[in-house]
Amino acid sequence: MDMIHDEVDFWDQPYYWLTKTVLRASGYWPYQSPRERIICRAILQFLYWIQIIPEIAVVIRHFDDADLVMETLSSFLIDVVVMANVCTFVVHGDKISQIRNLLEQIKQNWRIFPKNNGLSLLHQHSESGKIRSIVYAAYLGAAWVVFVSEPVHFRLIRLVIPSNKTLVLRFAIPVDYGPLDVEKYYYTILLVGAISILAIVILVIAADVLLFLYSHHACGLLAAVGFAIENLPVADASEKKTRDHEYQYMKKCVILHSRSIQFSDTVEEIFRWNIFMTIGINMIVISMTAFQVVTNFNTLPRLVKTLVFAVGSILHLFIQCYMSEQIINHSLGIGHSLMNAKWYCATSETKQLMQFMLMRSHVPCQLTAGSMLLISLDTFSSNFCELLHGIHGYAVNREEFGKESYR
Repeated sequence: MDMIHDEVDFWDQPYYWLTKTVLRASGYWPYQSPRERIICRAILQFLYWIQIIPEIAVVIRHFDDADLVMETLSSFLIDVVVMANVCTFVVHGDKISQIRNLLEQIKQNWRIFPKNNGLSLLHQHSESGKIRSIVYAAYLGAAWVVFVSEPVHFRLIRLVIPSNKTLVLRFAIPVDYGPLDVEKYYYTILLVGAISILAIVILVIAADVLLFLYSHHACGLLAAVGFAIENLPVADASEKKTRDHEYQYMKKCVILHSRSIQFSDTVEEIFRWNIFMTIGINMIVISMTAFQVVTNFNTLPRLVKTLVFAVGSILHLFIQCYMSEQIINHSLGIGHSLMNAKWYCATSETKQLMQFMLMRSHVPCQLTAGSMLLISLDTFSSNFCELLHGIHGYAVNREEFGKESYR
């Protein structure tokens, strides 16, 4: 598939349309008009805060109800993660413009590699990023439907199987609207809450699909550079022209490697504090959700909603760890590509360039949490094991507590 190089149509290609659409809907697409940006941001911020304020009211007025407070705090902490996403967009998009600069670099990078020397790898990684972004966005969309519809499941069943039992007025997320007549405006509040949660989901998807786009492009760049190195045109000792071409070819590979590293480092700079907030808060949310899974084990609708929430939090954490792992592996792969090249037939000048590249490839590109914690699949696996251990501990304690109560 040939890429379109027109300035207007470039981001409408299949690889990028989802990222463009979601960021544009959230008001943080760098190329949208100022008027459209202000309108989209104002709408999402309004929906965001009409969800946050009633949540805070629940915690203040019902602080003595531990289960209710924990359920409310879980969703509130996710709202804090969303605000971290917004700060990332504002700081690195509006003030520093790093987000737009990287997008411009992506357009330029498609023009660097020829079709027979690395361009196919850019296509391959961009396609992977597109598919994973669609699957991730589809899951969060489905999770949103399950999450917001949970309070009315039994009411829908009542339409088929009538019952005289009174149903408690419940919401997807505990909210308190003060003097408002909840019974009279119940379905209106449900609808407003569903739309507000959708706005939060859009902001979560916007940050994650942008990370997908950047990370997969960085991996594609590194893979293309590695492919170019492995296909180094070695010189014939009797032909000076060929020897000069070999050196110039390797010199371009060094420049492209440096460009790839700079791109990856900028991605890390944009997301480092976002990831720091996400990792820390997600660990708290997952632990609190694990407790809710155990306590709601006998209530199927609430259990399903809690599990959907837990899987979403775990998936969010996994994405960041997985993308960092991919960047690490591809940056370390440059060293393997150098060893696989015909370095033994290269000139001394070319070998010297390869030595510098080999030394630099020993320091992998990576994503970090606030430049303090390396993010990788090892990070995710250790945290996931702690989660499973926590669920098991909650379940054992609950069972022992039940036995003591029975005695």
